[in-house]
Amino acid sequence: MATVHDVASAIVQRLGGMTAMKLEKLVYYCQGWHLARHHRTLFGEPIEAWRQGPVVRDLYDHHRRRYTISSWPWGDDDALTPAERATVQWVTTEYGRFSAVELSRMTHHELPWKAARGALPDHAPSSEHLSIELMKSYFGRQIADTETAVALATANAALEGMEFDADWQDHLREVASGTMTADELIAAEIARFRE
Repeated sequence: MATVHDVASAIVQRLGGMTAMKLEKLVYYCQGWHLARHHRTLFGEPIEAWRQGPVVRDLYDHHRRRYTISSWPWGDDDALTPAERATVQWVTTEYGRFSAVELSRMTHHELPWKAARGALPDHAPSSEHLSIELMKSYFGRQIADTETAVALATANAALEGMEFDADWQDHLREVASGTMTADELIAAEIARFRE
């Protein structure tokens, strides 16, 4: 199993310099998505429910008083297995474009952090650990097979008064299966309307 430092090293290797806060949030998302996809932890160090969102204290102890991180010499990204590397790659691709503040705000709306904080006010400190089982459940619920994703999108559209015909459902299957991106689908629709 990787350590949180190996994961941090891999994140910095992929994205380059970033704020310490952004690194902490990306590490959290790596743990959550790895739990959802592989049903085991990516790293063993606990994640705490701090005011600014999830934080791994061991990571924090190494970047304390540093605003930006340009390298992470305490870890070895070569120590990651192919599955662990794939998780880091996916998270950095999907979440890497967000700022530290945006990532922090996102975590504040997610059940693992909120449950660990309990009834604490926003400004109160906490070292309560996020539940691994709750993280696995929370992130796991966000994974759906292609047909389920299409059925949910079609049902949600119907609730909004729209109907997806068979062609649209086929396009949604392409997006859900990864053979087409959402941006490509939107570009195709814009081009179709311009004809």
